Amino acid sequence: MQQRSSDQPLRWGIAGAGAIARRFCQDVNGHASGSRVVAIAARDQARAQAFADEQGLPHAHGSYQALAASPQVEAVYVAVIHPEHAALIELMLLAGKHVLVEKPAVTRVADWDRLVRLAAERGLLLMEAMKVMCFPAMRELLGRLAALPTPDRLRAAFGSVQARNGKLFDPALAGGAAWDVGVYPLWLYAALCHQLGLAAGEPEVTLSRQAGEVDEAARFDFAGPLKAELAASIVADLDKSAWLSGPGWALELVGKWWNPQQIVWRGGDPLPAWPHDIALPVGGGGMQHEADHFAACVREGLSDSPWVPQALSRQVLGWVELGLQPAKR
Repeated sequence: MQQRSSDQPLRWGIAGAGAIARRFCQDVNGHASGSRVVAIAARDQARAQAFADEQGLPHAHGSYQALAASPQVEAVYVAVIHPEHAALIELMLLAGKHVLVEKPAVTRVADWDRLVRLAAERGLLLMEAMKVMCFPAMRELLGRLAALPTPDRLRAAFGSVQARNGKLFDPALAGGAAWDVGVYPLWLYAALCHQLGLAAGEPEVTLSRQAGEVDEAARFDFAGPLKAELAASIVADLDKSAWLSGPGWALELVGKWWNPQQIVWRGGDPLPAWPHDIALPVGGGGMQHEADHFAACVREGLSDSPWVPQALSRQVLGWVELGLQPAKR
C-alpha cells in the first residue's frame, strides 16, 4: 500500500447511524489528532441528516452506496448490525476506501479471508475495531510483558444485563453473548499469546443456549501454556476487572478492563520490571485511539495493523464460529 503524503487528518465517513456510530463520531471529532469524521450514511436521508445536524458533520448520505462514492471520504467506519458487515466492507473496499469495521468484524472466517485478500489486492487497510488494543494503557502493558516472568493464567469476562427485546437476542442478527462481547476477552487472550510467542490452542467452549435461540452466556477455557478462563454474558453482570498472573505475581486491569486505563500490581512487592503501576486515562470513550492508530497505518502505507493484526481477528472469529456450532450427536 502506498504511503499517504498528506499530513491532514484522515477523513472518515461512518456507515450506520446508531449508538456506537455516535460514540465514535464524538470521540474522534472531540479527541483525535489524526482523524476527522466528515460524513454519515444511513438507510434514509432524514436519519442521516439528523445525525449530521446533531454532530456538526458537513455531509449526510441516504445510502451506503452514496457514501462509498463520496470523494470527501478516505476511510469508512462500518457500524451496522453484524450480518451486514461483510457486504458493506466489500462495497467500501471496491470503492477504494480504507475500512475500520466494528467488532465482530464478520461472523464467518471464510468471509474475513476473502475480504482481507480483497483489501490487499486494492492496496487498502482493513482493520477490526478492537479498541482495547489501542488504548495507551494496553500498549504500555504489552510493552512491559517481555521483562516480566512469563504469565501462566488469565481471567477476564465481559457481561451485563441487556434488554431481551433487543437485537442481541435475535439469532437472525447474529446476536448472543459470544459474538457481541465474548470477542473482547478472546482478543485479549490472543493478543497476550501473540506478544509472548505462546501457542494459544483451541478452547473448550460452554454455552448457555436453548434450541433456536442465541447464547445468553458463553465460557471459553484454554489449557495453556497460558491458561485462561474467559466468560461472556448478556443476562448477568460479570466482574469488570481482568487478572493476569504468573508464579508469585499478579496484575489487575482495574474497572472496565476493555477500556483499560489503570493496571496495578497485586502480587506482593513489585519486581524491578514493574517500576510503577500504569495509569493512563483517556478522553471521552477512547475510540479516538483506534482511529488515530488506523490513520497512522494509512499514512505509513501499511496493509495490516501491527496492533490489531488481521491474523488475530481471524483467530478470534474462528474460536467463536466453531464454538457456536451445534454439538455433534
